[in-house]
Amino acid sequence: MKGIVIIILFLSIGNMFSQSIDGNVNDYVLASNEINSRNQNQNTNQYIISHNIVKIAQIGNYNQANLTIISPNAYVTAQQTGNNNYMNVYKNADEINQSYIQSGNNNYISDVSLYSRNAESMKINQEGNNLTVFSSGSNSISKDMIINQSGNSGIIYVFNR
Repeated sequence: MKGIVIIILFLSIGNMFSQSIDGNVNDYVLASNEINSRNQNQNTNQYIISHNIVKIAQIGNYNQANLTIISPNAYVTAQQTGNNNYMNVYKNADEINQSYIQSGNNNYISDVSLYSRNAESMKINQEGNNLTVFSSGSNSISKDMIINQSGNSGIIYVFNR
């Protein structure tokens, strides 16, 4: 009997100490959630800074985009609005900053660059139907080049060495 009284005494003392918290428990929970949210935002920002980003947006039917980007630092945006648009892009460069936009139907972009130690930065915009752009290679002239094509049934060839 004496042993049971001692066990009950120890349990009640431990229970008293374990439930003594200064302040409101909700304040601790809110502070913890705020710290976790801040850490998650920092991790997301660090991921975006240290990784390549390729954004592809397609609105319409039967659009295709085959992109192969090989670069330690790349930011590529590809957008197709309309039907039956096709895009295949193969790049290999130290830095790539490209933008491709097609609006209309039956448009095609082919932009191939085997390897470049320079930064590649080009924009291709097509607005209309049955438009085609073939671009091959890269050099200092094609850096920061912007190709705008509008209308119907047009073809542009760009060969860089």
